[in-house]
Amino acid sequence: MRRLLGTIGFAIAGLVSVIAWSAVDSRLCTVIKNWCTPPAGTCGGGVDACPATTHAAIDLVVYLFGPPILFAALGFLVFSRRRPAHIVVAYLVGAVIVQWVLWFVGVRLLHI
Repeated sequence: MRRLLGTIGFAIAGLVSVIAWSAVDSRLCTVIKNWCTPPAGTCGGGVDACPATTHAAIDLVVYLFGPPILFAALGFLVFSRRRPAHIVVAYLVGAVIVQWVLWFVGVRLLHI
């Protein structure tokens, strides 16, 4: 039961991390406008600026559900044996930091 609840808790933390990163990213866009300007030749400037394609739908699903699934897998591994609470929190904080750094580098610096 502990492993199941830990997995669910980590999955919820992954979803909260996606929402929190979106808020941080929008704040960064208001402070530093050059980072949020879409590259030439791409559709940008709003949610409805790009046409609805299968690729866009897959990107959205991966963006929303990828981190919770990966966080749940990490939670499943972390809760496979008893660990002190500070170790579990360290794994969770580390996963959030890695996710945010990868998204920042990928989206804002490399424009992937």
